[in-house]
Amino acid sequence: MKKLISSLIFVVLLLSNSASYAQSYLMHTVQTGDTYTSISKKYNMNVDTIRSLNNDSGYYLYSGSLLKIKPIQNQKTISIKIDGKIISTDQYPYIENARTFVPIRFIAENLGANVSWNSVSQEAILEYEDKNIKLPLYSSTANINGSFVNLDAPINIYNSRTFVPVRFIAETFDCSVNWDSSNYVVDIKTKGYIPTHENLVNYNTPTYSSEDLYWLSRLVEAESQGEPYEGQLAVANVIVNRKNSELFPNDIKGVIFDDNYGIQYTPVANGRIYNTPSNISIQVAKQALAGHNNISTCLYFLNPKKSTNNWIVWNRSYFKTIQNHDFYL
Repeated sequence: MKKLISSLIFVVLLLSNSASYAQSYLMHTVQTGDTYTSISKKYNMNVDTIRSLNNDSGYYLYSGSLLKIKPIQNQKTISIKIDGKIISTDQYPYIENARTFVPIRFIAENLGANVSWNSVSQEAILEYEDKNIKLPLYSSTANINGSFVNLDAPINIYNSRTFVPVRFIAETFDCSVNWDSSNYVVDIKTKGYIPTHENLVNYNTPTYSSEDLYWLSRLVEAESQGEPYEGQLAVANVIVNRKNSELFPNDIKGVIFDDNYGIQYTPVANGRIYNTPSNISIQVAKQALAGHNNISTCLYFLNPKKSTNNWIVWNRSYFKTIQNHDFYL
């Protein structure tokens, strides 16, 4: 099996200059027992089309290898942004099982990590701050400082580059990662990043109302003044998540003033919601309303040092802590 996989990698290298790799693709990792027929049925694609797309003149498939199924919708190419700037990569991200995979070397190096490859153990090695990160090829487990961390999809190789699911970036480098589905952009924000006006003017045309911005910026100011940027953005995104949830009102003001669950935001009760927001609170609100989410699907937050109501702690699943706030799903 190892010889077959090595042969596959060699073939992938030979094909690296093929024009067929010009866009990002929906991919499939071959599993034991897969055939072209079973794969074509799974994706409702013609067998010959899949074989042609992969420059395959034979009929043999190798466990662990990647097959291109079709270009992603509208022939889009997935790009990667870090703190508002597009980074250059020699291989494009791809999508598999609704997950976006990215070339780890380019992202890691742009985030300040050193990257090397151990040809004996077949693993990428990243050195980042106080972390030693090992990414063994085809494994669904990474090794970080001797502790094993489960990934939501296996590490793989594509055109001689190591690819990981994008969620791994957020968890390992303490970044926020947002998927811009309209423009097919993996949007990464580093810890402590504060957007400038130049970054903001490049965002998509706002799809939110001035009233949404009015109330969300005030809630951010009242609830998270003095918090780090990522904490403020997380607070804003909880409100946006509620707005998009069937459990809560479908507008920002309605969410903020909602008390159907007996839990009302403190600034509403004490009147601080009416204070004028700072420029950074306005920028944070704009980011959240534009779809830059760093807190997943969390619907609740609280300051455990000040909260006197334990309903959230008892009834919701803890997600993470950012400085003074705990966030719950």
